[in-house]
Amino acid sequence: MTRGPVPQCPIRVGEPCTLCVPGATGPQDCGLVWLVQDDPEMRAELARRRSGLAEVRRAERAEAARSV
Repeated sequence: MTRGPVPQCPIRVGEPCTLCVPGATGPQDCGLVWLVQDDPEMRAELARRRSGLAEVRRAERAEAARSV
């Protein structure tokens, strides 16, 4: 059996969507995601966190490539 991609939680950066909000079927209809995206300060903080995670992952890949 082939599984499709796992939706990522837009709020908990780097984690899969766990359907933590009752009634949500994924990030696309999650009330928490809507609230965060609707608030400019929260949206900016989320962008900073995503950027930080992307930097960490790039550094990890570079380190792994050097050790090969």
